[in-house]
Amino acid sequence: MTTSTARAPKALLLDDDPTVLRLLGTALQGRGYEVRAAADGEAGTALLLDELLELDVLVIDADLPGRDARALLHLVRWAGGERELGVVVLASAPDAAARDELLALGADAVVDRRAGHAVSVEAV
Repeated sequence: MTTSTARAPKALLLDDDPTVLRLLGTALQGRGYEVRAAADGEAGTALLLDELLELDVLVIDADLPGRDARALLHLVRWAGGERELGVVVLASAPDAAARDELLALGADAVVDRRAGHAVSVEAV
């Protein structure tokens, strides 16, 4: 008999708002995700580089201090060539130009953070 152990999907949350990290992290854990989090771009980049091959989704604050979503998208999609990792960007009132720019850089979804964590979880 062969036994397979399915691993829980892994999410990395990068946001400088502790409330967002807590609410979104808890919601994703409730959906079976193993969640890691960081509150700035430097710590987030270190976690990203350490766990890139095991991550299923990256959720980034568009204006993350230290390294914003644009810089992280460039690192993941262009410098690293990673195309399989899902990337969701949380932006405050993104206009069409900002949304288009983030999608062109490789984001899979851009979510207005004012819509709440439930909408963000659905995007994941």
